[in-house]
Amino acid sequence: MEGKTLAGYEIQEALGEGGMGVVYRARDVTLDRPAAVKVIRPESLDEIGRARFIREAQACSKINHPNIVTVYAAGEEDGRPYLAMELLEGRTLREVINEGPVPWAKALQWMADILDALNRLHQAGIVHRDLKPENIMFTTDGVIKLMDFGIASLISSATITREHTTVGTVLYMSPERISGDKGDARSDIFALGVILYEMLARKHPFRGAHPMAIMYSITNDVPTPIDEITKELPNGLRAVLDRALEKDPANRFPDAGSFRSVLSDLLKGTEFSTAQVLAVGRKKRLVMGVVVPGVLLIALVIVILSVVSRERSPVGDRAVAVNHNEMGQNYQSEGDIDAAQAEYRKAIAADQEYAVPWNNLAVIAFDQGNLDEADSLLHMAISMEPKYAAALFNLGSVCRGRNDLEGAEKYYRASIEADSSQAGGFNNLGDLLLERGRVEGAASVLDAGLLRNPTHPFLLKNRGRVALQQGQDEKALDYWKRALEGLPGNTELHRLLAEWYERKGMSEEAKLHWQEVAKSDDEEERERAQRALKRPVRSRQ
Repeated sequence: MEGKTLAGYEIQEALGEGGMGVVYRARDVTLDRPAAVKVIRPESLDEIGRARFIREAQACSKINHPNIVTVYAAGEEDGRPYLAMELLEGRTLREVINEGPVPWAKALQWMADILDALNRLHQAGIVHRDLKPENIMFTTDGVIKLMDFGIASLISSATITREHTTVGTVLYMSPERISGDKGDARSDIFALGVILYEMLARKHPFRGAHPMAIMYSITNDVPTPIDEITKELPNGLRAVLDRALEKDPANRFPDAGSFRSVLSDLLKGTEFSTAQVLAVGRKKRLVMGVVVPGVLLIALVIVILSVVSRERSPVGDRAVAVNHNEMGQNYQSEGDIDAAQAEYRKAIAADQEYAVPWNNLAVIAFDQGNLDEADSLLHMAISMEPKYAAALFNLGSVCRGRNDLEGAEKYYRASIEADSSQAGGFNNLGDLLLERGRVEGAASVLDAGLLRNPTHPFLLKNRGRVALQQGQDEKALDYWKRALEGLPGNTELHRLLAEWYERKGMSEEAKLHWQEVAKSDDEEERERAQRALKRPVRSRQ
């Protein structure tokens, strides 16, 4: 794009790249002024999405606020939607936070300015939905600006997103958005609560080693109270943050204006009790002057407590979760991993105590080589269901992938104890014990597995390997022949049989199996087979 002109803007250089497009430094040819032009990738939006993008940009262009980046123009040229806006020079709030905690008075003043800008956006019907320190900037003259409406969406319109793609940054997503809802202005309130906490503490209120763990933390964990991390804060600030970070949007500040007003009062020295903070923005309700008899009053209190209890201990919708999990498994079997992950996350959102989708996400992470993420997800599944055999088995495989053989043995044994009908635990434990030189132990475990699954080919294959170590050549051959009935194309089995026949001088039989090995997708196995096939024929001993 550099050097080209787009809709009257001369593109000079790329400034940054996001999920939907690229932002360029540009020059308005007509007015001879600098500008930033965001060019959207054509594949990011369908026809409806493009129309919505243009409408949203036009709505933004009508907003004039000192703390909102100015939108100059928007449109589409040569099939590429674009947004031209004020070019800001300075540094982001992220850079400021990285330098250390922000003094509370300065943090509150900055947040009050951003809330004033956000309130103006919300009044225009625009929800930002991508609030984060990277999208808040300080200009060189010290003005704080809210920017990047690249994925914001009009409240009246559907969120602009590609299918199966989570919009926004996980760290600043509200619980309702994690659960799959589009969210509303109160989702922005939550994000700014996170940012304010981060400014004061220089750490995020919700922790996790990977996106799924962070999302779980956001929806389940209560942040460490801010006054336990940062001292000498004004009375009431803890309650303000607690309310902004409420899981239920109905319990947050109802709008950016009420959030801003309480911050402004704190800056003036006003002290707030928790009750006063909770009352901000709430409509007063009339109470009828009726004397309630004692029995009726007790019954009323019981009903109220029951309702509160239900609100604090939500029960997940297991049926919905199971449905999403099954859809995820279908996508996974078809090879559509992104869609599978999206469905598993929806299952978790529907019922966070349902262990199966946590396990399934871990399997994907393991297959992609993300052992830390797989470990964390599996521990989450086991915390919900300690006797979940599949998760215990998979955790054993994660440990083995890390060369933690003791851990692998522990979890393989735990998976067998949880469900002795599954062959996988016996097979992998037997293979592991054989690798560790514990031949008799391997034999015992594999025999126990075969007692329950007498035709399981992998158990038979590994039992043959054990028999060979025990000097029982004929038994090894018998195990492998039986295994081959269930695994006719298994490269390792054919190699084991080829080597067995070679040792016995049975060259023709060995050749047949080496020819099968030569068909392997594994280059090393193919080369081994090709070398074997070139060796001179040995006579039978």
